[in-house]
Amino acid sequence: MILDLVSPWAAAFEAPDTARARAHFRSKHADLFEALRRQRAPHLGVFPLPDERQGLRRLASRASNLDLQQLLRDQLHAAATVGVLEPSVVVLLAGGDEGDAVEALPGTRPTISLFLDCCADNVDLGVALSRGLASLTRWCTADSESAVRAATRDPWDRWELAREIPLGEWLYTEGMGVHLAHTLLPDAPAHRLLGCSRGALRRIREREHAFRALLEADLDHTGLGLVLRWLAPQAPASVRTAGGTVIPPGTGRYLAWRMTAERVERVGISDALRMNVDR
Repeated sequence: MILDLVSPWAAAFEAPDTARARAHFRSKHADLFEALRRQRAPHLGVFPLPDERQGLRRLASRASNLDLQQLLRDQLHAAATVGVLEPSVVVLLAGGDEGDAVEALPGTRPTISLFLDCCADNVDLGVALSRGLASLTRWCTADSESAVRAATRDPWDRWELAREIPLGEWLYTEGMGVHLAHTLLPDAPAHRLLGCSRGALRRIREREHAFRALLEADLDHTGLGLVLRWLAPQAPASVRTAGGTVIPPGTGRYLAWRMTAERVERVGISDALRMNVDR
């Protein structure tokens, strides 16, 4: 199911009693917004949503576009044919934070939240959906050997799990997301799958061996800081630093993609999505 939550939020600003309409909207979806707040804005009392100054009307028009929603349904169908878990719901949102383009929420009702404000076009949206699908397949399917699936608890909190589960597991999941995106969007160039510019990808490739050496030292360790260092391109440079070297945005995802390529080639995307990192 595709659930557009951008349009009703925009409509609340047009209601005669805007404050009441906005409060009702938040109350109706309180569980979702609380789950998102824990993952994306734990320092805030409520999950931030955009207002008119942040292009809300434009984002609402995009979210309600039937062609866009059908595009997502087609991608979900294509993903199911290669053995990927189908989420209970894909939610279209616009956030007031600076988080990722996708938030995957496992549980009894696996949910993928796509943030249109973080997706410039449908390629970005398709890549974000692929990353969410890869995450939920590893975290929720009964035959997955992921350490995250074994440790998942309610309420879901990936930041707490990052303190228990080595960086290598999180890198592996990101690599699977890129490979799934390539499977579902075969015409998308590599830099779009990785979420960076052509120039940025070229510079990362030029220093790949140096970055891989830095990553190898972190792979078997746990800690929130390591996940932020390698997999949070929006994090400040001071956080994305290893051995005195600033890790360029997208480097972790690129290395994850490269490090998992042989396995995907050998066993296929469906099996690779479910395998233990160390197999």
